[in-house]
Amino acid sequence: MRHRRFDVATLAVEHVPVVLRVAHLLVAEREGGARLDWECVATALDATPIAPGRYRVDLTTLEGRVLGGPAILVRSIEGTHVLRGDGPLDGIEADELR
Repeated sequence: MRHRRFDVATLAVEHVPVVLRVAHLLVAEREGGARLDWECVATALDATPIAPGRYRVDLTTLEGRVLGGPAILVRSIEGTHVLRGDGPLDGIEADELR
């Protein structure tokens, strides 16, 4: 399995900025998979939970890369939000993974 981890500088859920304490994005390619798998784990300064649902997620990495796509909220507890990709992640290709 090839993968790549990014440190996230900015995150927006449905175009609403999330003020971050820390966030990471993991992108992976499973053998035989039709598309890249991805998940963002973000801890916000505000502990308000995000309601369950499917959202548009847009983020910028610390390197300045702009990535985004649809995601399902897996959980939102005490300001930590886990958003799992539910479609393609724009801004990255499989050949960029290690």
